[in-house]
Amino acid sequence: MRIARRSIFPLLLCSALLFAARPLHALESDLLPVGSPAPAFEAVDTEGKTLTLAEAIKEKPVLLVFWSLFCGTCREELPILQQEQPKYADKVQIVTVNLDEAPRAKTVKGFAKQQGFTFRMLLNKIDGREFNIDTAYKIKATPALYLVNRDGTIAFGHYGALNPDELAEVISKAR
Repeated sequence: MRIARRSIFPLLLCSALLFAARPLHALESDLLPVGSPAPAFEAVDTEGKTLTLAEAIKEKPVLLVFWSLFCGTCREELPILQQEQPKYADKVQIVTVNLDEAPRAKTVKGFAKQQGFTFRMLLNKIDGREFNIDTAYKIKATPALYLVNRDGTIAFGHYGALNPDELAEVISKAR
């Protein structure tokens, strides 16, 4: 139990300091600019399957959602995304990126199964591999999301949760 506390405490402390220092809307200027190329990535999902951004956008635009188990707002937003996903299945695919440490991969998979999430859940770290998707996308807090169009460009970036109306507006930008 002590080990878990030691590994969680710095994360919680850093998150608290980050939120105290800058509200989420203040981080918006740090996002990758709309129209810029989306950083390429390759990562493993909770099922152990590899996904690259290039493969994903061949099918349709991708809504990348960065989240953590320790983020209460994230845990509230994910069910909304699941609920709204059928409305937009022909327009975008939702791909989440969990930013927790590698030992929590099983917990993330269990959480996804328990909640009935059907969207793809990538792991930023697993089994000694670190994919650094968060670094490439300049993620400084969660939840954060980017809409990546099929041409590989950023169509939208945002920190914070979206309600269903805001989500509809974002998805309307998908090309």
